[in-house]
Amino acid sequence: MLFRFLAALRARTGTALVALLGPLSLCLPLWAHPAPVCPAPQGRSVLRLQPAGDGPAQACDLQALERLPARDITTALPPALGLAGEHRWTGVPLRHLIEQLGGGERSRIVLTALNDYAVEIPWSDLLRYNPVLAYRRDGQRMGIRDKGPLILIYPFDAHPVLQQGQDYVNRTIWQVHAVSVR
Repeated sequence: MLFRFLAALRARTGTALVALLGPLSLCLPLWAHPAPVCPAPQGRSVLRLQPAGDGPAQACDLQALERLPARDITTALPPALGLAGEHRWTGVPLRHLIEQLGGGERSRIVLTALNDYAVEIPWSDLLRYNPVLAYRRDGQRMGIRDKGPLILIYPFDAHPVLQQGQDYVNRTIWQVHAVSVR
């Protein structure tokens, strides 16, 4: 396919542009996989990221996640989640992670917890509600006993429709240890 493109380009523009693009085409396989989201972990890995396609899985520690763009959501969670009161959650917007992993509108986004509970998050949720993969609650890191170290948080107070039914309660997955883009 690439060679057909280069041949058609040569026919229209001459050889100068093809001479420039030809060697660049050798680098295309390097562009096929997204760059690492996190540098190699210095501490204990808390998150495994599986990019779209057949790219290798990436490991992230909390320090690396804290260096990524962050967003705060202040909200009270539905009672079924067992964390009463309003809290300030800080974390990486899930959309940022998914885009860094090569995901988009047609991707299947799957988050998996330590107990192997898995949930699929629709791309439309990322656009409409911008949930965060939170690593801090009220400024403090969360341990496994506190539903951490990572929990997906939706802005329940800002969007009352999120509190209707069970869908978004089920998508508020805690003890997240893997994010996959398929």
